[in-house]
Amino acid sequence: MSPPSRKGNSSRKRAQRGVVLLDVVAALAIVALAAFVLMPRPRSSIGAAELTAEAVRVSGEIRKGRAKALTTGSAADVTVDPGNNRIQVDGANPVSIRDGVAINWVTSDRCPIRGGTRALRFLADGRSCGGVMTLSASGREIELRVDWLTGRVEMSPK
Repeated sequence: MSPPSRKGNSSRKRAQRGVVLLDVVAALAIVALAAFVLMPRPRSSIGAAELTAEAVRVSGEIRKGRAKALTTGSAADVTVDPGNNRIQVDGANPVSIRDGVAINWVTSDRCPIRGGTRALRFLADGRSCGGVMTLSASGREIELRVDWLTGRVEMSPK
């Protein structure tokens, strides 16, 4: 019986090294994937376009309240909840305002209080108690003004 050849032994060692290398690469890939999935991502700042889009959406909700008062012939309230970042027209589901957008809501003393905050009331003829809402994010501000006499909603950068 002859001793095992070095040639057969070295090819076996190379094959084992290849398997070990493959195992290490697979383990590193799994760790990298887990790190990517579990890593916290920084909150993206809200740009001017996103803030404007949110202001347009909110002003649309306010206009819905006015339209409801005009079509039903009775008063309709639009309630803004700055604490929960929501706006709601009477009888409709609340609409969430995008995270990262702060709301400052100032209304007249004539506006009713609903849910701990003043609601914007539209009368059957379209008039309202009036108010000003400021939406702000990333150092930008947009103001929504509701005219008490006409119920018109105006939007302008502040």
